[in-house]
Amino acid sequence: MNKWRLPFLAVLCFVSESILVDVWPKGDVYIRYFFVPRFFLIFLVLMAVHFGGTRAMGYGVIFGFLYDCVYTELLGVYAFAYALIAYGAGKVMRWFHQNWLVLFLLSLLAVAVLDSYVYGIQLLIGRTDWPFAVFWGRRLWPTLLLNAVFLLVFLHPLERWMAKIRRSEQEE
Repeated sequence: MNKWRLPFLAVLCFVSESILVDVWPKGDVYIRYFFVPRFFLIFLVLMAVHFGGTRAMGYGVIFGFLYDCVYTELLGVYAFAYALIAYGAGKVMRWFHQNWLVLFLLSLLAVAVLDSYVYGIQLLIGRTDWPFAVFWGRRLWPTLLLNAVFLLVFLHPLERWMAKIRRSEQEE
């Protein structure tokens, strides 16, 4: 039963993104600014830190491809980005001491990299005409703010749950 805890947590983070978008209030602020939850990406960064970049890359490819199929019309954009960010997070944590501030900043950096990468792809193929300043102000900052609030609330519980899963896997 323990082997299903990590995939369950991955699915929970993945599904919670779309649930939050559905229940998010649709007021004037929502029309002007785009708040994009990146809870699965945060899970992926924490997974890369606790379980290594290779395992997180596998989850990144699978769930990234699923994200591409469900939410976008371009296959491979999120699958590639999730895998690359998971690999990078695993490598970066070899240089830094693991504490909450480093994980917080690394997760926000991953969110910024992902959104900038997706914006660049969309700009390259002509699916958006926003200049970077508009993207920066209307999407990137609100997205970083939303995910920072998520991290402040859930970073410690997620990290404890991942550490517990890692310990139980090592005992087996």
